[in-house]
Amino acid sequence: MQSGSKDYNIHFVNNYIFLKAFVVGTLFLIFKFATPVSAQSLPPDTLTSKVEQKEQVASWSLTSAFHSASLYFFSGSVDQSNPSFDALFIYDRKTWGAFFYKSLDLLDHTTGVNYAMLGVHKIFLVGTKWSFVPTLGGELNQNYTPADKGSDFIFDLAISYKISVHLTISNDALFQNLIITKDYNWTNRLKLTYRQQDFNVSALLWQRSRAFNNAGYLSTGLDISYNIIKFSHSSNIFIGASNIYMLQTDEPRANGFMFNLGLNLGN
Repeated sequence: MQSGSKDYNIHFVNNYIFLKAFVVGTLFLIFKFATPVSAQSLPPDTLTSKVEQKEQVASWSLTSAFHSASLYFFSGSVDQSNPSFDALFIYDRKTWGAFFYKSLDLLDHTTGVNYAMLGVHKIFLVGTKWSFVPTLGGELNQNYTPADKGSDFIFDLAISYKISVHLTISNDALFQNLIITKDYNWTNRLKLTYRQQDFNVSALLWQRSRAFNNAGYLSTGLDISYNIIKFSHSSNIFIGASNIYMLQTDEPRANGFMFNLGLNLGN
């Protein structure tokens, strides 16, 4: 998948998008849902727990994970089959929070998997079931320097509805490349998440809009994780598996599958 500059550019864009998307989603999830999750495999639904534990003035979480490949579960795209590593740190107050995310390709420093993200988000709760989380952040492409050409700002609006104690549905509208490059992208992600003690499973549907004359696509995926060793309510070691399947695409895009092994820490 890395033969030729055209294929590389396609893959780079996918990673780049995920980078921004993932951060945005992760912000939302980690604030709104209490359980920390793998950065690449389950970005946005980690925010629940943070919102439900508002008794604490401040909370933090650190999720780091090794992946057998590079699938981006916020943008619904596949980079390549190289193993990767990522780490996500999130700090939350009662109504706002901040995050830092770093991703590495373990075999090739020139791929789109090498980047960092940081940003802030604000949480608006409506009743006990609805939440609206706007996020403003920036992504830094890091193939050669801390901020390579193409680094830019992103904005995400996450809307979540808690169907029951174990079931949540959410939708993210992610806008990328907003200020510097102005190569605008708009990706929607619909996610249904089921949580039962140490078991988590999410079904997802992604749609890349053609609104800004970009190539669009429609993809679906499944993410499963299980906490195999639990140290506390927010600290554990987990394993998981994830896949992405392209339903329709304007450009050639690959399907993908990966295993995940990670560590969650937090207060």
